[in-house]
Amino acid sequence: MAQSVDTLLSPEVILREMSQVELPGTVLSDLFGWGLAARNPDAQEKGNMIESQTREGSIDIFNRSRKVATASVPGTPNTNKAPQAPKKFRYVIPRSAQMMMLTDEDLQQRRQLGQALNMVDQMGENWIFHQKSIHAQEVANLIEFQTAAMLRGTYTFDQVGDELRHGFSGGETTINFQIPAGNKNQLNMLGAGDIIAAPWSTTSTDIPGDVLAINNAMNALTGMGINHAVLNSNTWAYVIKNTAVINQGGSANTPFATYLQQGPGYFAIQLRAIPWVQWHVIDYTLDIWNGSAFATTSLIADDQVSFFPTPTARWTQYINGCEPITEGPNGTRQLRYGYYQFGYQTWNPSGWNICTHHNGIPGLMNPNAIVCADVTP
Repeated sequence: MAQSVDTLLSPEVILREMSQVELPGTVLSDLFGWGLAARNPDAQEKGNMIESQTREGSIDIFNRSRKVATASVPGTPNTNKAPQAPKKFRYVIPRSAQMMMLTDEDLQQRRQLGQALNMVDQMGENWIFHQKSIHAQEVANLIEFQTAAMLRGTYTFDQVGDELRHGFSGGETTINFQIPAGNKNQLNMLGAGDIIAAPWSTTSTDIPGDVLAINNAMNALTGMGINHAVLNSNTWAYVIKNTAVINQGGSANTPFATYLQQGPGYFAIQLRAIPWVQWHVIDYTLDIWNGSAFATTSLIADDQVSFFPTPTARWTQYINGCEPITEGPNGTRQLRYGYYQFGYQTWNPSGWNICTHHNGIPGLMNPNAIVCADVTP
């Protein structure tokens, strides 16, 4: 179709480059010490992570004892005591491997994003950099999704061709973090009855009392109290409006001691009534598989609160698996752990292949250390 002279000759000014989507964040994976920011790009030995040379394996669990040593009547033989048996924590590590093909024919015809029309992107360097950053962001999103799924207790996946598409529920295969039933829903953690006996949406519910009871049960199960709570804004509204939270914080004061926005869709809050728990209010979303399509989904569901101790290797670590990777034809072959990205030149047609690999999953070595509460029974 012929274009008008005005259209052909009208000037076009490129002011800058921007994104209409803010980064969703890596709050959860950073909190647990295994986000991409925690990693050494060369050895990946920083942060709360451990490396595994196989995709399937186990960790031996040898628990400390709470038993009080029995006394013996003087002059009698030693009391026989059976050896304490170890347990095993087993894991299977999922793999992500993606490749993007970029031809020199396309790359040399581009200008730099955000630059003037006559600013040719030499060898496509600017374009390649942007594509590599998208690969890294998607791996960061995967780790964030896995961390949110661990707080829920499970996630699932469907196999579509060679792809494994992750979702929180409804998939063909379930990844179960083995959180006990008593640590879910209304929290019959010690078998003595539900801790969440009244909905938090009712302002008269004793939320500080429930949190103290959860902390007591966590100490009984693990020897560790709770230090963190994760929820979204809809559920946080129950907490901030709660009568007991307001009164115990001092009705003349704000119910919170600190209330900080620390990123898009993320607030870190400390309540006066419960000063030893850090509340993480998280509202950002990711595009997650729902069984038929990728849908924008909140990482933290409504009416759900996850409680846990300070993340340490005592009860959880991210397990980085490995695989042998050859960086293109005649390239270096080496075992690479966790997240690894590389590119290599191709010749027919001339161009680049940008490859990203990731092998890893959160390891919940002590499933009693996470509480998944449904606060609106």
